[in-house]
Amino acid sequence: MMPVIGITCSRVVGGAWGLYSRGHYMDYTFSEYSEAIAACGGAPILIPVAQESQTLSRILSRLDGLLLSGGPDINPRFYGENPLEGLGEVDDGLDRMELEIARMAYERDMPIFAVCRGIQTLNVALGGTLYQDIPSQVGGAINHSPKVDKAVLTHPVQIEKNTLLCKILGTGSVWVNGKHHQAVKQGAPELRAIARAPDGIIEAVEASSKRFVLGVQWHPEGTWKVDPPSKKLFRAFVQAAKRTLPEK
Repeated sequence: MMPVIGITCSRVVGGAWGLYSRGHYMDYTFSEYSEAIAACGGAPILIPVAQESQTLSRILSRLDGLLLSGGPDINPRFYGENPLEGLGEVDDGLDRMELEIARMAYERDMPIFAVCRGIQTLNVALGGTLYQDIPSQVGGAINHSPKVDKAVLTHPVQIEKNTLLCKILGTGSVWVNGKHHQAVKQGAPELRAIARAPDGIIEAVEASSKRFVLGVQWHPEGTWKVDPPSKKLFRAFVQAAKRTLPEK
């Protein structure tokens, strides 16, 4: 049986793309997520933003794994801070939905794979904080948001030994495609920082007390077709979700 993987959507105001009048939203996510999940043996399903606790609980009851996808900045009010210069676009409705579904999935010990904004969502959902804007808050930081295609590997990360990520990739160092200006600052108590960029920015987290909870700050969905480490991440996630299926 194929494990069913839920992928969270972001959204844009329809009028921004000339589709509808202002005030109408369009849920979306990039097709690379679904393509990677399908290629690795999973059945992807998109989760729209407009949800309540009851519907999220029902959705999770039908899923075998949750992928927290990329998207806009997270409103700092959700981790107890005031907005700083450099904060980008935020969407409270999206934040509320993803923070709640992340907590629910974590409490159910559902396999979670969190990508870019997803690692930030996971961290905030479990009690952590974020750098609202790396360039203005971290002295000596490398360029984490280069103006290159998402398929381009931009910088290396160092991975701690004896971690889930190191086991999956089989190496302690890997080049990644980072495109972000926010990042984990104070890690959530239940998450362990397991990889960092050359400037010390956290690039991956895991929860060793759970079956599979892994967050990466880069975009493996943009490189999985040509970069073996990227595909290994999706394959490991789908396999973890498959292990949650009831045996026949």
